[in-house]
This record gives sequence, C-alpha cells and structure tokens, in this order.
Amino acid sequence: MNISDHDISVLLNELQIFQLELEMQNEELKVSYQLLEAERAKLAGFFNHAPVGYFILDDIGFIHEANQTGADLLKVQRKALFDKRLHSFFEADHLDAFNNFLEKVSSSSQRQYIEIKMRPQAQYAFYARIEGVSIRDLVSEKLQYYITVADITESRKAQQKLLDTSHRLEMTLSASDTGTWTMDFKRQRMFLDEYSNSIFEIEPGAFDGRIRNFLSFIQPQDRERVMQAFEVTPGRVNKVELEFEIITKKSTRKVIYAQGNEIQGLNDRTYFAGIIMDITEKTTLAREAVRLQEENQRNILSATFNAQEKERLQISSALHDSICQILYGIKINLQSIQRTHDMKTEFNSVNLLLDQVIRETREMSYELTPSVLRDFGFAAGIQEMGQRLSVPGFKIVTDINADFSKLNDEKQLYLFRIIQELINNCMKHAQASLAEIKMFEEEGWLQLIFKDNGKGFGVKVERSLLNGSGLRSIKNRIFLLNGIMDFESSSLGTMIKIRIKYDNLPHN
Repeated sequence: MNISDHDISVLLNELQIFQLELEMQNEELKVSYQLLEAERAKLAGFFNHAPVGYFILDDIGFIHEANQTGADLLKVQRKALFDKRLHSFFEADHLDAFNNFLEKVSSSSQRQYIEIKMRPQAQYAFYARIEGVSIRDLVSEKLQYYITVADITESRKAQQKLLDTSHRLEMTLSASDTGTWTMDFKRQRMFLDEYSNSIFEIEPGAFDGRIRNFLSFIQPQDRERVMQAFEVTPGRVNKVELEFEIITKKSTRKVIYAQGNEIQGLNDRTYFAGIIMDITEKTTLAREAVRLQEENQRNILSATFNAQEKERLQISSALHDSICQILYGIKINLQSIQRTHDMKTEFNSVNLLLDQVIRETREMSYELTPSVLRDFGFAAGIQEMGQRLSVPGFKIVTDINADFSKLNDEKQLYLFRIIQELINNCMKHAQASLAEIKMFEEEGWLQLIFKDNGKGFGVKVERSLLNGSGLRSIKNRIFLLNGIMDFESSSLGTMIKIRIKYDNLPHN
C-alpha cells in the first residue's frame, strides 16, 4: 500500500491535534481532581470535627468508619476503632438496651434514638444520646447502621438537678398546703398542679386548662377583680396578690389566696406563674377573732352605758324622792306664811326662785332618766322631748310612724340617747332654726333620719370623733345596735341617716 507524503502530513497534523486535546483534557482532569480533593478534605474536616460522633456499623455492630469526635468520646485512637464492636463500650447491664435499639433501627425506616450510659474505660463513663438509621450498601447490599453519638452528661446532670429541685419544691409546697399555677391570657390557657386541683375539688385530669372554666369557680363579686389583676401593664414588673371566694366542683365555699409574677418566656411569650393556697380556715378564724373583739368591745360599751344609766337612775330617784319633796314642802310652808303675813313682794321672789329650782331639778332628773319612756312609751318620749326643747327661734318636728314599744328597755334607751345627743349637738353648734326627726321601718330596717337647716360641720366628721364630741357617743351606741351611720353636711344643713337591721334589735 503506497502512502503519499501528503497523507502522512495530514495524519501527523491530526495526531498533533489529538495530542493537544488529550493534554487539555488531562489538565482539566487535574483541576477537577484537585477540586474533588479539596471538597473531600473539607468534608473530611466536617466529618472528623463534627460536634457529635459518627459511626458506620455493619449488621452485627462492628465499626467500619468513625470520625475523630467519636474516637475522642470513646478515648481511643481512631484507627483502633475499626473492626471493633461498638458493644464493647457499654456496661453489661446496658447491652440488652443497645441491642433492642439496633433491632428497632433495622426494622424501621424512621430515625430511632436512645439515651444510655457508655463506659469506654473503667474510670470513665458518660451518658450518650444515640441516634441511628439503617441503610443497605449499594454494592454488597449488606445492612449498615449509620450512628451518631452525643455526650449529654451535663444536660442529664442539669435535668437531674432540676428534678431534685422540683421535688424539694413540691415537698415544701405540699407541707405548707400550697399549690402552683401558670396562666397565659394570650392563649387563654391555665395550668393547675395536683394540689391546686384538690383545692378546687377537681378530679385528676378533669380540668381542661381553659381560663374561662377556671373563672367560673370564682364568685361573681370577685371575678372582675381577679381578671383585672392579670392585666399586663407595659414597662413595669406585673405582680399578682389577691384573695377571692370560690365555689368548688363539689359546691364547697372557700377563700383562696393567690400570688404570682409576670414571666417573660421564650419568643417574647408572657405568662403568669405563682402559688395558690386555701385560706378558708384562716379567714374564718380571723373573722371570728374580729367578731369576738367587736363583741367584747360591745359588751364593754354596754356595761359602761348600763352603769351610767344605773347611776343616773339613782341620782334621779334621789332628786325626785328627796330634794324635790323637800322643795315642795318649803314652798307650801312659805305659801302658808304668805297667807298670814303681809310680805307679798318678798315671798313672790322666793316662790319664783323655788319654781326655778324645781324646774331645773325636774329637768336634771329627766336628763338622767327619762321616766316618760316608762310611763308613756318610746314615741311619746321623743315627741315630748321635741316639744320641751323647742324654743322661739328653734323648732323640733318629730315624725315617728313605727311601733317601737316591742323593743326592750335597754335598746329604747340607746335610741333615745342617740336622738337626745343629736338634738344637743344641733342646738350647741349648728345655729339652726329647724330640726326634723323621722323614724320608720322599711324592709326590715329601722330608719332614723335627723335633719337640720344649720351651717353644717366646720371640720370633717372623723376629726370631730377624735376631738371627743357627742358624735363619738352616738357612734358607740350605734355600734352596740349593729347599725350604720351616714353623714351629709353642707352650708345648707346637715342630714344624719342611721340604719339598724330590725332583727339586730333585741325584743321584749
């Protein structure tokens, strides 16, 4: 076969072109290889220095691959791990748990995890969270386990510490009969612990956690106040401390004390948390102590007033039975002398003086013990007092339209003294020309209204009470009658309203 020089030249040129293309492809392959090597080194760095240990196990647990973090966790050289079973790094009593874990991994397509104690060395152990999935090798089709191992010893210690603290707190709260609660008004959810549920007499698991259902236990008069206590005010630390009454699930009435603080949680979540106590017994005892104190004070005041009235009765009897009789005798004798002698002017003066003494003595006797109450009854006694004390420039009008004779003598006297003191205060201080006294019964209440057209109180009523005015005596007697006193005073006059529950007044 003859090849021309031209053909040889063409062939050489083509060979040169192929050589250039191969050299260019070789350069590209070198660059690609370098890039791949760099990526491999990068991935190897990630793999070896990952925050958790990575292991690839065969179907019976031998280690085929591990990163440096895994080797460091197990306290061995990385190369020494290969072809060594991961089982060897567990205590004997944890092997069954690890085998069960691998069985779950092999039978599930989902990631599985276990928290378990590992002991690579006799003097070294740690708690690990192991996660894994099972994958079949593409070439050998053998089952492999891809495992991650993380040291959770510190978190376990913190968790145990938290559990211990929680347990101690629970014991402390239980010993002090105190429960805990959390409330999230934004989500309208609430949590009550077991003891809090027992306070509300709720069966375990029966409370659905809705705030509206919690509020349904609270008495209507306290519900709005409780809701307002949990209103968040921006810019300050919000605290809750309140007492309220509830009706429990079993219809038991209780008094509850709740205390808590606003807490800023994760993601700017705001909620309240605190404690809750059943203070029903404590409140009952406190109220009973107040009642006993008031009863004791009432008894002391009653004894004081009774002693005063007894003393007045003795003085009144002495004045009426002794002094007045003597003065009457003197007057009769003087009148006899007057009839037989001509000393008319002198004896007229004596008579006038004696009339004055008798009048003042009667007035004093009346002030000490108003016999008109015994002789004619309560209503007549008040009307007589109004007529007797009315003078030119000051008139007293009485309007009594209830039967008070069924009240016992002591209480009638208390009411009489109250009205007497009101009139005296008005005459001394009010500069009034008219005083009105109304007494009536309305819906089981005894109503006493005293009204004048005077100048009113110059100072506050509280100050008048402190200064020892007659108002204090009035207030004490109203206290003995379990009554209520209200004042309305201005430059146009004063109105005093006294209300006493009729059932509170002992009857004859």
